[in-house]
Amino acid sequence: MSLSESDRLKTKLHALHMRLAELNHEMERTQIRAHHLESRLEDARLAALFGEESGETQVLQPQLDEVRHRLEGQQALIASIKNSQWRTRIHYLLLRQRERREQQNGDDPA
Repeated sequence: MSLSESDRLKTKLHALHMRLAELNHEMERTQIRAHHLESRLEDARLAALFGEESGETQVLQPQLDEVRHRLEGQQALIASIKNSQWRTRIHYLLLRQRERREQQNGDDPA
């Protein structure tokens, strides 16, 4: 038994949905990491204003920049997956509509 094109697209939609959920979860973790680093960096800057220079700002800033860069990449990938999901959904709906119409025409005894 072979899969119909609509079954294949339905499977693809399911896979895209699962991948999107995975990417959203990963992005949430990255956002939490970015917020944590921003908070630590702000604390280090305030400490430096009060004369408690620890050198932590030189360590934290590159880490924060790297996390922000990763976050931008994740956002771009999520946008791409959403676009693919939308296109696949439209293609699936149009294909299902055509299959139903062909099935109805095949069932008509006229």
